[in-house]
Amino acid sequence: MRQAAKSAFTLVELLVVIAIIGTLVGLLLPAVQSAREAARANTCKNNLKQLQTALAVRESSLKNFPGYINKMGIPGDVPENQNRGSWVVSILDYLEQAPLAETWSKVYDSNNSGTIDAADRNGNGQFSPVEIFECPSDPAETAGEPLLSYVANAGSVSNDGSDPGAGAGVFGRNENAANGIFFDRTRISDGAYDVAVSDVYDTNNAPQIVMSVAHIKDGTTRTMMLSENKNTTHWGYFNPLNPTGSLSPEVEDQKYLYGFCWQQPSDVIAALSTPSDTRQYHRINGGAEDDLSLTVPTDVSEMTVDFGFPSSFHPGGVHVAFVGGNVQLVAESVDFLVYAQLMTSNHKKSDLKRGSDLERDTAAVSQPSDDAF
Repeated sequence: MRQAAKSAFTLVELLVVIAIIGTLVGLLLPAVQSAREAARANTCKNNLKQLQTALAVRESSLKNFPGYINKMGIPGDVPENQNRGSWVVSILDYLEQAPLAETWSKVYDSNNSGTIDAADRNGNGQFSPVEIFECPSDPAETAGEPLLSYVANAGSVSNDGSDPGAGAGVFGRNENAANGIFFDRTRISDGAYDVAVSDVYDTNNAPQIVMSVAHIKDGTTRTMMLSENKNTTHWGYFNPLNPTGSLSPEVEDQKYLYGFCWQQPSDVIAALSTPSDTRQYHRINGGAEDDLSLTVPTDVSEMTVDFGFPSSFHPGGVHVAFVGGNVQLVAESVDFLVYAQLMTSNHKKSDLKRGSDLERDTAAVSQPSDDAF
């Protein structure tokens, strides 16, 4: 009997099939990556919306916004049993995080030693990861890390004291409420909180700034509330008010730890022509990680003012939540003046200047149009 011939692919046919499969995979991967990024971006925007809503509900209930840093613990207790908490801590109750919020009402002498010691550095379980505080494009590097991807509008960087342009020895606590929304709420002297740590508190006991929606004169849909920041580290850390023993406040509660800032547009433009000036990074997606002289922070103690500006891993810009509840992507190419205008809560009384003049030109600094950002 004649043996039937066996059919098989030739080498050429196999190579053609492999080439076709490779081409299809090459065409498909970008679409898959784009879909994944779109999903992460949507989750990020949803996180910002929920945080904005929590802050809005809190403001409606208490008639004020929290500060970027606030007094926590049992009211009237001695300073060594107190701590300071960020704006994030102040809305835990409004994010269905009541058990975590409860831990912040306890004293820090967790081992009942009679003093704040090294064993208290972990507090009473205050520092836990919360999913809504993390952008999916900016995941924590260490499991269990209390990562913070979102920061609050803390106004002008020049009122911080760490601004390179503020002058030597300047420690700015003389804030202007019209410059932003979230300010230091630990600065006032009131009995148990009357401590003499000049690097943490205002030595003149200046009154704290208490903000509410009523103070926002530039329109709630034109005033930024929250933004992304990929350089922010933790939303909470051990930092007692005036600890006894050998410990001292480990970190100054500067606004760039939990907030984002604006700088005079003329200063940013001038810095762009000076590559060695780190103020060139005082803009959206400034790219501080590209400067070898700036170490990307892994802990709050490593944070500097250069990282106190919006940044994200999303292409083209940064997601921002406005006071009115609208969440949108603000392009990294946004004009420096427009960016600053969107942060001030009352441009007519803010310190924002249109040019390099020493005096504010309030007539010239009109509000930006919708297509400006």
